[in-house]
Amino acid sequence: MLTTFQIVVLMLIVFAVYVLAKVRSYMKKSEEQWKQVDKSRLREWKDEDD
Repeated sequence: MLTTFQIVVLMLIVFAVYVLAKVRSYMKKSEEQWKQVDKSRLREWKDEDD
């Protein structure tokens, strides 16, 4: 039988895996969107001297 501590640790591991999968999904989606950008229309910004 699982103790309360083991259940909490298991839930944390499941949550961490879920978050990592979601982050990876967003990274992949972002990369795909960046590939679709018309980069010829991007402006070059000059850095301001502060």
